[in-house]
Amino acid sequence: MDERKLSEVLAEFARTLATDFPIQGILDHLVDRIVDVMPIDAAGVTLISPSSELRYIASSDDSALRFERLQSELGEGPCLAAHATDGPICIPDLAEDGRFPRFAARALEEGLVAVFTFPLRDGEHGLGALDLYRKSAGPLADTALAGAQTLADVTSAYLLNAQARANLERISKTEHGALESLRVIDRTKTEFLATVIHELRTPMTSITGYTKLLQDGDAGRLNPVQERLVDAIDRNGRRLAVLADDLLTLARLEEGVALEEHRDVDLVAVVRAAESSLEELVTARNLAVAFEVPSTPVHVSGDARHLERLVSNLITNAVKFTDDGGRVRCLLRTQGARACLEVSDTGIGIPAGEQAELFTRFFRGATALQHEIQGSGLGLNIIQSIVHNHGGEISLVSAPGEGTTVTITLPLLPGRAD
Repeated sequence: MDERKLSEVLAEFARTLATDFPIQGILDHLVDRIVDVMPIDAAGVTLISPSSELRYIASSDDSALRFERLQSELGEGPCLAAHATDGPICIPDLAEDGRFPRFAARALEEGLVAVFTFPLRDGEHGLGALDLYRKSAGPLADTALAGAQTLADVTSAYLLNAQARANLERISKTEHGALESLRVIDRTKTEFLATVIHELRTPMTSITGYTKLLQDGDAGRLNPVQERLVDAIDRNGRRLAVLADDLLTLARLEEGVALEEHRDVDLVAVVRAAESSLEELVTARNLAVAFEVPSTPVHVSGDARHLERLVSNLITNAVKFTDDGGRVRCLLRTQGARACLEVSDTGIGIPAGEQAELFTRFFRGATALQHEIQGSGLGLNIIQSIVHNHGGEISLVSAPGEGTTVTITLPLLPGRAD
């Protein structure tokens, strides 16, 4: 399985959580993309209504379409079983599995040998299932199984979001309770997204844990080729874990940070904490990194954990986009009734035509792609969300080859202004 492609597909489908793409279109896209990244020959999705009548079917090719319809026609098969039991069903060899004899007989006649099915679910309620088909016998690797389940979970989140939007449109037409329904729908979407992300992080933690054991030689010494492969799995597993963490942060920020939950926070302490946490990242590079803060506390009302993440994200971005020999500066000061945090670098800079999109989720500029700088495209969106949740403002000045300066201002606590 291509870990890099899987990471790209997961990010691709994570974007759909905030879109209103047609359901059929997104399902068709899912089965096409999953065949690209999984060691399978075809894929299909069937959505099932509570009465077990088919609602939507998507397939990567004609054979998958026939296998999806065959299960409904016979009233048996892994898709229907996964929908009913809410658990994955793996059949490495249909000839040796007796659970679905009529389906197995018909499928084997057409050359289908193995089926792996993953439920699409809404908590305790099934939505349907994702079927992966193979013409050769044998199990799927644990990483492939975890990746397929993650794609199924992200698809479930999209379907619920799409249903929530459809419900909202119907309610809005009656002009009755539209605003409150919107709040409920958004809260439900956020809660489910958080659940999906937690489920995504669990297999990623397992993957990185096992790769660490392999790297340490606990399962025997690896040859150079195996080391490169394991390193690639570890690297991409960590990227997926970071993506999951970023998405979870955004989900929580979308709920809003109630002002009464804010506390008196010293931004000087926040910057120093970020400086300490980033020490390994900074020392690994040949950069002149300076942190300049006042000698006295700078008090704002906020969430210290989110504010530290804001500073860390800004510094991390500056370090990533600055070549060795360059400079990064983090300056904290006060201006009247506001605290001002400024992070500047002498890095590659950002073209003017891309700057309007920088704070959009998953946006990756051409310069970042050209220099093969890794990232999920969520860092600046998270920064912007934190700033807005703290009543602040954010601005950016940049030019190609001339570096970037990001400036954030936050209101000081009453009585703390100069």
